[in-house]
Parts: sequence; structure tokens; C-alpha cells
Amino acid sequence: MLSKDPSAIRQIRLGDELRAWRTENNKTLADVTAGLKGWNPARLSKIERALLPVTARELAIFMDHCGIAGPERAEIEALATDSPSRHWWQDHEFADTISSAFAEYLSLESEATQMLDYYLSAFPGLLQTEDYAREVIAAGLDGLSEDQNEAAAEIRIMRQRRLTQDPLLELDAYVGEVALLVGGDQEVLAGQIRHVIKVAQYPNVTVRMVPLSAGRPGILASGLTLLRFPGESGESFSFIEAVGGMLPRKSGREVRRAERAFARLKRCALSPDATVAALERKLEEIT
Repeated sequence: MLSKDPSAIRQIRLGDELRAWRTENNKTLADVTAGLKGWNPARLSKIERALLPVTARELAIFMDHCGIAGPERAEIEALATDSPSRHWWQDHEFADTISSAFAEYLSLESEATQMLDYYLSAFPGLLQTEDYAREVIAAGLDGLSEDQNEAAAEIRIMRQRRLTQDPLLELDAYVGEVALLVGGDQEVLAGQIRHVIKVAQYPNVTVRMVPLSAGRPGILASGLTLLRFPGESGESFSFIEAVGGMLPRKSGREVRRAERAFARLKRCALSPDATVAALERKLEEIT
């Protein structure tokens, strides 16, 4: 029986399986969609990259056309969904501002059980206040309008429900000491620090600061996020911060590299208690 429970993870695996079958059989996107009504290379490419859902019926027609049968077909069918995935942001007025790549990230984040998150010069998104989020987003290179900035900040705040609502997300957040030194509205920064001190007390949240004294070993070249998921497979995905957003998901070797990077950060970072103490000192300094 085909599953009807929409899953970002399953959609990604489905795309990977279709791409693997196609490349193993030396077929191009044009080869496998030629003569199939309703299909074209662009659509299949989006399905392979998990940017477009496909129903079980559509998938069956595609596999009939390609001659996919036996165990291979059964494995692919097990990953199919009977309806497009629907997620929390799709019912909101700002849904049309979300890119397909960011939508994929939000889908994964909503299903993850653990997140390891690192930012050098700002507090991670799931720790940000709305005022701080607006300030950080406005400082970006995307050139967002005021309305888009507001929408992006609202999305960021709504994502934080994972920290307080079941199923709880376990968050290990790393922030560079640089975040305390970057100029900005001091009242906004003070509110941000108070918020982080509060959230750091949540049983599912750990906050560690990477001090400047850690030197180069404690500084990564970009922001880094590692998402882990439930199940025996121990699936993980990593994202690397880049201009315009997070680079597309990585797996396998890239995930192992991310795990090593976080292990290095942990060795260089202050303990959770020392981090809170450092934040309290900074708060006293600016208030």
C-alpha cells in the first residue's frame, strides 16, 4: 500500500531514487519523458530535486512508461505520496515569498528531531527575537522590501514553535562572540541577549559561544546547519550558509564533514554555563 503521509524526507529519497535509476541506465531527462503526456524534462528535474511533489498515480504512469518493475519499482513506490505535501507556512499570506529551496529546508526542519546550528556574527534564527531578526534580515544582500522583511522575520519567529511544542526539536546552537561586537541597535541587542538567556534554560536547548580566543580553529567560513531525523536510518542533512540563502542539502560525505566541524566547535566553545555568564556580562555592559 502506498503511504499517504506527506514527508519531506520521503520526497527527497524518491527524487534520489528516480535520479539514480535514470543515471544507472544512462538516460537523460529528455529520454525518459519523451512521448509521455504531462511530463517533460523540467518537471522530472524538479521531482528529482524534491522541488515538486508527485502523486502515486502519476508515478505509476511514469514507471510504466520507463519499464521500471520488480524490486526497484516496489522500493520507489514505497516512497510515493498520494497528495502534495502541505506544511505550516502554506496557509499564510507570505507563502508566495518562500523560494522552493527554502521551502525544502522548512519541510526538513519541521520533521527533524535534532538541529545543530552555527552562526559566526549573529545569533541562530531559532534563537532570534522579532526585532533582532528584522535587523539581521535587513542587513542582508537580498534587497528585500519592507513587507518582505516583515514576512521573513515572521517566518523566523513561527519556526521557533519547534522549541516549545511537541514534537520538541533538540537544538544545539553555536554563536560566535563576534555577534556581541557587531554594531546595531543596543536596545535590540539587549532584548536579544535576554531572550537567549531565557531560551538557554529550556531542557531541549543548548547554547554555546565560540570565543574570539578560540582563533581560527573555532571559526568556520560560513554558517552551518545539521539536521537529524528519527528512525533506524539515522538520516541527516547539512546546509551551508551562502549569499541568497542556504546552499542545497548535502548528504553522505558532506554530512560527515559537518559532524566533524561541529565536534571541533564544541571543543573550542565555552560551556553552556560559561556562555550564559558571558551573555549576562555583555547585557550588564550595554544596559
